[in-house]
Amino acid sequence: MKAALIYGSCTGRTWHVAEIVLEALKPEIELEFVDVNKVGASDLNNWDFLVCAIPTWDVGELEYGWSDVYDDLDDVDLSCSVTMIGVGDQCSYADTYQDAMGILYKKLLERGATGGIAFTPTDTHEFEESLAVIDGEFCGLAIDEDTQDHLTESRIADWAQSLKGAWPDIVARHGQSVG
Repeated sequence: MKAALIYGSCTGRTWHVAEIVLEALKPEIELEFVDVNKVGASDLNNWDFLVCAIPTWDVGELEYGWSDVYDDLDDVDLSCSVTMIGVGDQCSYADTYQDAMGILYKKLLERGATGGIAFTPTDTHEFEESLAVIDGEFCGLAIDEDTQDHLTESRIADWAQSLKGAWPDIVARHGQSVG
């Protein structure tokens, strides 16, 4: 099964978080590490499973590389499974915290991707609103490197365990067997 972690990063923080995630998933889950600036919307179908890492940029906006992909998604029918990693600042942007993760996730589902994988609780985050909250949980791993960087490694470790637990079902969904 082909799987990738595709990241967009303006400041390097999302890239840093994505690298930690890659290591936390090994050896059970091996992902190709891809800069979103090197792919287009139609390229997302090159993989069966995607981890999409995106920071919320400015005030509730998509990071530039992901914004370009997003703008072209209306012409793409996706057949992959997807989960998300969001990087944001819950104190300075309490009313748009992790919005980019939610915006992108919902668009990927709208275009045919299968989701509902490795959602995380909101209870250790302090924010007012977020487009990334679905049924009371974040639609992926939510990281705040600005005000809760001391929780990053434990959040990644917990999320990685959740994804590893879901991995056999993800693999089976794409007609493969866990090796």
